[in-house]
Formats: sequence, C-alpha cells, structure tokens
Amino acid sequence: MRRAFLILVLLSTLGLLLAPYSSAAQINSTNTVIVLPTLKVVDGVPLHIGEDAISGSRLGAFLVLQGITAGEYSTTVHVPVEYHSVVIEDMDQFYRLTPRDMPDVGINVSDEPVGKAVVVAVNFSRVEFNITAGAAQFDDGSVKIIFNENTTPLEIRGNYKVVYTTVNGRDTMYLYTTNETLSESKSLGESITVGGWKLEFLDINLDVSQMLVMITYPNGISKQKPMTEGKYYLMYQDPQGNVDFEEYDSYPTERVDELLKEGSRSVFVFVPTDLFVGINNAQMVTFNYWYYQKAREYQDGDVYKGQWVWNIEPEKNLYILYLHVNASAGFPEVLIKPGKALSLPMNWNLSIEPIFRWEKGKLEGIDGYRFVRRVVLAKKATITAPKVEVTEDVNSLIINDTALTAIPADKNVIIVGGWVSNRAWKVLEETYGSSTVDAIKREIEEKGYVVKVLPNPYNPEYKVIILAGKTYRQTREAVDEFMEKF
Repeated sequence: MRRAFLILVLLSTLGLLLAPYSSAAQINSTNTVIVLPTLKVVDGVPLHIGEDAISGSRLGAFLVLQGITAGEYSTTVHVPVEYHSVVIEDMDQFYRLTPRDMPDVGINVSDEPVGKAVVVAVNFSRVEFNITAGAAQFDDGSVKIIFNENTTPLEIRGNYKVVYTTVNGRDTMYLYTTNETLSESKSLGESITVGGWKLEFLDINLDVSQMLVMITYPNGISKQKPMTEGKYYLMYQDPQGNVDFEEYDSYPTERVDELLKEGSRSVFVFVPTDLFVGINNAQMVTFNYWYYQKAREYQDGDVYKGQWVWNIEPEKNLYILYLHVNASAGFPEVLIKPGKALSLPMNWNLSIEPIFRWEKGKLEGIDGYRFVRRVVLAKKATITAPKVEVTEDVNSLIINDTALTAIPADKNVIIVGGWVSNRAWKVLEETYGSSTVDAIKREIEEKGYVVKVLPNPYNPEYKVIILAGKTYRQTREAVDEFMEKF
C-alpha cells in the first residue's frame, strides 16, 4: 500500500513538472501578477533587485501587448430597402399587377385568382387628378384585391373550411376550423374532449354492439346516450347556442353542410367503428370523428381595415377587398398628395404611389403610377478589429515577494527568480508541498533555469508560472524563453 501511494505521489508530481507552456495561453496584464524578489531594503522599503526588476518590467510590457488581440465583433444591421414597379400610365384601363412589372413584389400575383395567386387590380377609370386638391383621387372601387379560398387573408392557422351562404339578402362567408381523427382507441372510463364537447365511455353491452356514453355539451348540460357500432352521431350547437343530437346510418354530408350554412357554432360527427371486450374484461372502443368550429364570419360590406371593405361572390368562390369611398356612410374621399402613397391593407408593405408632373415648380398633373414595396432587411455584420484587455499602469501588476502570502484564486501568478532571492518560494512549498518544490529546485541545479507552469489549485482557469535560474542572467533566459514560446 505504501508503494502504491508513493507511485501515485510521483505521478502527480511528474504531471505538475511536465505542464506545457500552452496551458498559460490566456495570460495578459489584466489577470496576472508578477512577483519579484526584494532582498534589498532602503529606509524600510523593499526594492526590487536590479536585473530582476528589468526582467520584470520587460515581462510586464509583454503581458500588456498580449492583451491586444484580434477579435470579431458582430451586430445586426437593419437596412431599409425600397422596390419599385414600372411606371403604369393611366389609360382608364383595368390594370392587374404582374411579376413582369414588379419582380420584387413579394407576393404571388397573377391576372386571375387561381391556386395560390391573388389579383391586385386598379381600375384607372376611377382614378383621376384632382387639380383643386393637388392630389390623385381614388374613387369607390378603384383598387381591388381579389382572393380565392386558398389565399384569403383571414389569419386562421391549421385546417379550415369556407362556407358560402346568403343571410338576409347579404352574401356571407363562414370560416370553420376543422379537425379529423381516424381510428383512435380508448378504454372504458376514459374520455375525449373536442372543442366544447366531452364524451366519456361508460359501458359496453353483452353482445358488444352498443356502448353507453356520457355526453357533456358546450352549454354544460350532460346526458347519457347509447351509441351503436357503425352508426354516425351528429351533435351540434346552433347560432343561438342551442344543442341537439341526431343519429344516421352513414356520414350525414347534406345535414352537416346545412348546419354549417346556418352558421352553427360547432358541428361534431362521431362514429364508433369497433367495440371490443377481451380477456380480463378489457373493454375498448375505436372511433372516428369530424369536428367543425366556427372561427369567423364576413358579409358584403363588412369593413376589413380602414376603408377596405369585403365584397363576397360565393358563386365564384371569390373574396374581394375593395377601396370604399362613400362620404355619407363615413368613408371619405381618398386623396393622395405628393410624397404620399395609398397603402394596401395587407401586411405586404405594398402601396400605390402617384408620379406627379411639375413644370416650373407648379403641379400640372400625373404622369403615371407605380407600386412601391418598402421593407427593412436585417443583416448580420461581422468585422475583425483589435480587442484590448490591458492594465494601463504596468507597475500595478508587479508586486514584491513579501506581498504574496498565498496563491490568489482570481489571478495568474508569475514568480521571477529562485528560492534564494525570492521569498515567494515559501508560498509555493506551502501550496504544492516540499517534494514538488524540491524537484523544481533540482531541475534548476541541473539545467541552469526552468520555465515551469503549475495549475492553480484554487481555480483551474489560472496558472502559477516559475521563471527562475541559478543566476540573474539565467533567470533572464527563463523570462526570454517564456515570452518566446508563450
């Protein structure tokens, strides 16, 4: 056991003695102190020995320079960018914006609202130059944005269904979020919650053809209902909040469509596809369901934003937002003066800008119009520049050996000079033990000097470095080697 312990001590000591210079790679003047010997005392003040003081000053200057390195600095730069279309002349035409006229339009525009495309159109017969106001005047219906059911700006996430109908003579569209689940299984005693509906599976009959279900409706009422395998159960909440329950032999497509066109708040179709009773009375139900929850509704004349109003054409599956001007109904004149633009109501950052004609400083008319898209691009910029971590006063990082009473946990320590002249070696022996320090002394005797890097026992981020020789000149050689190989 003593032999094993001795081997362990020797290996530990060897590890300390073989520590590489590279372990001190992050040393600079801000995180290091230099300990110089002070054997000479004048008027009670210890002074650094001349040769070692010179070495210490050179070493201090070196550490200051080590704090000046190349560093990368990054920031995000926000750059405003403006895209323009070609100039469009006012020929009283019905104009549709195309990617040919504006390649950077930022949206999928087309002549027809098909697929994922929208139509951005200007009826120039309804746009004129108002010489009295000195502005472009956009009249009722002069600008339209035409969507289909794939592109409506209704901001609904997930799956949804659009239903067209007429309510009190006004074209209306209802938007329902949809949810479909197929072949899900639950044990008796478990439940499912879909929207405001909750179904709890209570029991299965002896011939495994029916089950008993507790239904909790969105209005909070609960009722027990028997459900037969393969039957379709339609549950709904009408526009006034009333609830009902109906049974069908197959999926009730026509009835579901009817309820949706009535504007029902929710429609829930449930079918138990398999009832199972196994060994140990394990009872399961497998089912499908379809759920519709009304999310939005719009009618002709409803305001989308500002003076942009809906015109719904259900027979064509189209939704049209148009610029509405009707002063008596609270939709005032739209006059666009120089320096201004007519903004489209979407989040496309797209607007229409008149190009005014000036003659001798006087506004004479309009040469045309262009679409303008203004966006702010965020770009990450990275530069390489000097990074400075230095101590302004080099003398502040040099201390005498009497000032070092223990190895600090927040600094690198460089001890200059051998054990004869530098009393900091006593702190080394207290910290690392006599066997480690004696080994370093023997190495100095054999080689003339050492550059030794030891781990700081109180903080692995810092080091203790010994630069010592048998003579002042050999100590200087140790300092030179450290600075060369650092």
